[in-house]
Amino acid sequence: MKLPALLLSLAALFATAGAAQNGIPYSAQQVTERVQTLADGTRITQKPHKVNLYRDSLGRTRSEDLYASDTGSEEITSVSIIDPVAGVRYSLDPSTHSARQWSLAKPSATTPSAAQKHDEGPQISRETLGTQTIEAFTAQGTRTTTVYPVGSFGNDGPVTVNREVWRSPELQIVLLSKVSDPRTGETTNRLTNISRTEPAPSLFQAPAGYQLIDAGPSPAPRPAQ
Repeated sequence: MKLPALLLSLAALFATAGAAQNGIPYSAQQVTERVQTLADGTRITQKPHKVNLYRDSLGRTRSEDLYASDTGSEEITSVSIIDPVAGVRYSLDPSTHSARQWSLAKPSATTPSAAQKHDEGPQISRETLGTQTIEAFTAQGTRTTTVYPVGSFGNDGPVTVNREVWRSPELQIVLLSKVSDPRTGETTNRLTNISRTEPAPSLFQAPAGYQLIDAGPSPAPRPAQ
């Protein structure tokens, strides 16, 4: 079973956050695990989902979505490439040998909503967790607790969501994140097999022989909150 689209989007964000701001090369594999506990105590553990991640010294990124069959073999089902140097983004489909290309738009400034201005909506608190070593890299931890008040989405009691993030100052990426949400369960994203070797330039280009489809301008990304 593949993870829902929301989790795959989170995986992509995990890979590309801050890509245009730094040029620290690395490659790694991200493993996403999700455990959901039902009201009767039944635990549902989804098959781990894997994504290969790459970033070069120019800030270009590549993420390869992997699908594992019941026999244990893995194949790349889709590829996302972001090239801030050329100002393009690619979405590759290995099954059809096609590549959709978007031109990158600059981030647009946003204005805080009325709810944010008046401190309405969820209550958010943050705390630092110190440091720990993950995959031989020092990581700094932060825990964010979000409490949704009654009526936020039909809930008759407050709902608390905890998010723990461990970020490497050296690589400028998140090495480990844990989200505990009573609505969806516990989700863990972890980077493994991290290498500082410069990835091959060909990884950040549409492969020869692929049909190139111009998809126009890409929606402007929202600034990080």
